[in-house]
Amino acid sequence: MENLQSGPVTGPVTTQERDYALNALNTTREALHAAVAGLSAEQLTYKPGPDRWSITECLEHIVLVEKGIFGAVRSGMSGPAEPDKRAEIRVSDVDVIKGVRSRSFKIEAPTPFVPTGRFGDAAGALAAFDAQRAAVIEYVQSVTEDLRTHYFMHLVMGRLDDYQALLLMASHGERHRKQIEEVKTSPDYPSTAVRP
Repeated sequence: MENLQSGPVTGPVTTQERDYALNALNTTREALHAAVAGLSAEQLTYKPGPDRWSITECLEHIVLVEKGIFGAVRSGMSGPAEPDKRAEIRVSDVDVIKGVRSRSFKIEAPTPFVPTGRFGDAAGALAAFDAQRAAVIEYVQSVTEDLRTHYFMHLVMGRLDDYQALLLMASHGERHRKQIEEVKTSPDYPSTAVRP
């Protein structure tokens, strides 16, 4: 996911902004796939501690959050544009990306987004992720309404416009890809070496 240059938001999503969102969604999808490629069932279900998630649980959480954000975006876009509410947005596109990608600030996942094994295993979670992300990418490619005058409420950042919510989705996936890499560096993480 490339860094975004900060700049003023002046109106409807531009072609450059749409391309950026699509690139972010595609590259974070590819990075997530690369992070879990070739891992064994033992590695995918390993938990670094009783209060920490496994890689499979991270995958499930990503799907649940993306489904929630995307549902909220689509719901918000079905209502009328509200340009006057832009004054309530307190963060830039760059703030959204950097704030969510960073692993330095942690919040507890709300109950609906806590992994419970809904997809069975990592393969099921990854398939659900791919289907969800494909729907988001298709939406970003085709949406014609102004994403900047429809909104999404974030637990920490407050009101975001729906374009920022799409950046949030890509950044959230990247955040948890980093968490997956952290799991893989745990001292007791199962080895990939072939055992005699």
